[in-house]
Amino acid sequence: MRGFLLLGCATLMLSTLPSSEVRERHRTRSTPGLIPVEFLRFFPVRDTIYTLSQRYLELDLQRQRLYLYERNGGRYQFKVSSGAPWVPKGMETPTGLFTLQTKATMAISRQFDNIPMLYWMGFSGNIGFHALEGWSYYRHLGHRASSHGCVRLSREDARFLYRLLPRGTPVLVHKEAPARVLAFLDPEEFIPGHDWLLNSGDDAQRQLLRARLEVLYSGQFYRKHRRRLVLSGSTILRPGGYEVGSARLIPPQEPPLMTTSLQFFCPPPVSLARWHPLLALTADSTSRR
Repeated sequence: MRGFLLLGCATLMLSTLPSSEVRERHRTRSTPGLIPVEFLRFFPVRDTIYTLSQRYLELDLQRQRLYLYERNGGRYQFKVSSGAPWVPKGMETPTGLFTLQTKATMAISRQFDNIPMLYWMGFSGNIGFHALEGWSYYRHLGHRASSHGCVRLSREDARFLYRLLPRGTPVLVHKEAPARVLAFLDPEEFIPGHDWLLNSGDDAQRQLLRARLEVLYSGQFYRKHRRRLVLSGSTILRPGGYEVGSARLIPPQEPPLMTTSLQFFCPPPVSLARWHPLLALTADSTSRR
């Protein structure tokens, strides 16, 4: 018995032919775009949170880069300098899934000598993106962490992002390849009653998101019933966000237990790099700097 995974929409089909006949047919007539079910264990799997927004941000603390993804396929990268725990009263920028919560053309840091923070975009309480006056901090952008916890941008880039992004824009922050990623979902593909719109946050939602990572870590991704979780693009997640986990903790996944055809929900048929933003990090990108 042999099943296949249709790349893109990922429809699994079950064949009732004897295994010897299946092998013979496979040798003589292969179907483009189909992957044998036993290969699913090697397929890259992440817990995908979908968004109806036009754009989302991904912050890579290891590379000191901020990536902007657009629904139309646009991709930008910006040099940043994130939080450094070795700075007096400093802390590392927290990882997690957040949304832009607050915006102000200028905010004042009462904690650090009333320093003006230009084009402030907070995503987790008093942690956010901003620029500073002066030029001395520019030398650290894209090279090393140097702030007290926030994410510093050049004034040019901070102004560009501030004018472009509304509150509610998703923000994914990671230091290593995360177990949880973001992807776009077309509004017309949203299925009421099946897809679950995330709210601002409560204990039940936090437990659900944690349980999804545990399923992934246990190798049961294809065997557990899963609902698509969706960010509307306007929902403001509470400070603290949600953990994004670690891809290195994800083992090979057990193949699905199938007695009938089974539909897996995933994005429309596009390249893996588009479906999976992390797979595109090494590809050429549009840079504003």
